[in-house]
Amino acid sequence: MARTSSSAGTTAKSKSRGKDKRKGKLSTPEARREYQRRYYQLHKEKAKEYQRQYNLTHKKKARGGRGKANFVCPREVIRGTFNTSDIMHAPVEKTLEMLEKIISGERFFTM
Repeated sequence: MARTSSSAGTTAKSKSRGKDKRKGKLSTPEARREYQRRYYQLHKEKAKEYQRQYNLTHKKKARGGRGKANFVCPREVIRGTFNTSDIMHAPVEKTLEMLEKIISGERFFTM
């Protein structure tokens, strides 16, 4: 005869309690961590592929590198032209620099 819960002398409550002790219910923060861990494991490859594609299409900013504190990497100048609005709305020091660059021929001026 096969043993069942009634013939074994145990009740349903004690069985479920033993299961809870072994596995246990997770608290809210623990459940969130577990969910995030599983999600990360499932989508890791997709995220890596996205990052590869992003790195191919976006240019990184020029940097000096590690340990070279005095090394300066100037960024490329995007615009070569100033207009009246730039000069009118810039602070005085910046306006002087703009005018000097226009006069020296480094930059152009448009109306």
